[in-house]
Amino acid sequence: MKGRVDIRVRYIEIDQMGVVNNVNYFKWLEEGRVEFLRDLGMPVIEIEKSGTILMMAETKCNYLSPARYDEELILETSVTHVGTKSLRFDYLVRRKSGKKEIARAYTVHVTTDRKGKPKPIPPKLKKVLLGAKE
Repeated sequence: MKGRVDIRVRYIEIDQMGVVNNVNYFKWLEEGRVEFLRDLGMPVIEIEKSGTILMMAETKCNYLSPARYDEELILETSVTHVGTKSLRFDYLVRRKSGKKEIARAYTVHVTTDRKGKPKPIPPKLKKVLLGAKE
C-alpha cells in the first residue's frame, strides 16, 4: 500500500536560487508518514498516547530534480521494512504533471518508550504495518 499527499510548493519553501530548500523535503516526509499512518487507522498521536514513540534513527534523501514555486507535486509513502524494534518508510516525490521524479528518500525509526528506551513494535501496530508493507 502507498500513501499519497498532494503538495503545492509554497513561496516560503524556496531559497534564493528559486528551488525548494532541502529542509522542506524532510517536513514533507513527516507529513507523508503521518498521513500514511492515519490512512492505516494508526494515527501517530494515538501511537504516542499508547506509550510508543517512533524515534527517528536515520534519514536519507536523494535530490533528483529541482522543484520550484507553485509546482504541484505528489508524495508517495510506503513501509518497506518492519523489524522487531525498527521500521523503514520509503518516499517518492514526483511532479503531478509528467510524473518526473524530484526526490527519493527513506526514514528509519526505532520504537521506544517515552524515556527513549527501545522496545518492540506493539503487536497491533506491527500487524497493520506488515499488512501494508511493499
